Amino acid sequence: MKYLEELEQSALDRDIPIMQRAGLEELIGELIKRQSSSVLEIGSAVGYSALMMVNNVDHLTVETIERDDERYREAYQNIHDYHQEERIIVHHDDALLMDTATLKAAPYDCLFIDAAKAQYQKFFEKYIPYVKKDGFVFVDNLDFHGMIYDIDHIRNRNTRALVRKIKRFRDWIKNNDLYNVEYREIGDGICIITRKDFE
Repeated sequence: MKYLEELEQSALDRDIPIMQRAGLEELIGELIKRQSSSVLEIGSAVGYSALMMVNNVDHLTVETIERDDERYREAYQNIHDYHQEERIIVHHDDALLMDTATLKAAPYDCLFIDAAKAQYQKFFEKYIPYVKKDGFVFVDNLDFHGMIYDIDHIRNRNTRALVRKIKRFRDWIKNNDLYNVEYREIGDGICIITRKDFE
């Protein structure tokens, strides 16, 4: 596994939320196993996960969406500095409002959701039509530091509301008749979602 250690450390030092190594390794492993060639990522942050994916998966194109101005600019610069402009397409937009006609690499082998946790279901419903029938969805942060299992004892009201929304998404997707969901206790909790009609 080729790590971008300076970029990773810089993000951690500034409390920029990037994916934990264990979860990222799991995603990269799935992309390699499934011979994926395209990923749509919701939430670029500073471009770390997109760069990790293209650095470790041959012939992969990543299209990524970032809403925050400063993070978008940093992601764009990092992608340029690592000479990956041809393999990473970055959009400066709100994924929930973005015109999907501007997507360049659809349909995708993988939809990777790692953005505003309260909006997971909306992201999923908007972008699942752009995932290939035999593709998969990879969702991170489903444990939220273990808080998902002890919601009633969360003191901060905003955090409690956020964790409830994450749990609502977990319950909704698990009980959805159209999808298979495989949950893994890796990193901060991940799940892999595939269509039942393509088994």
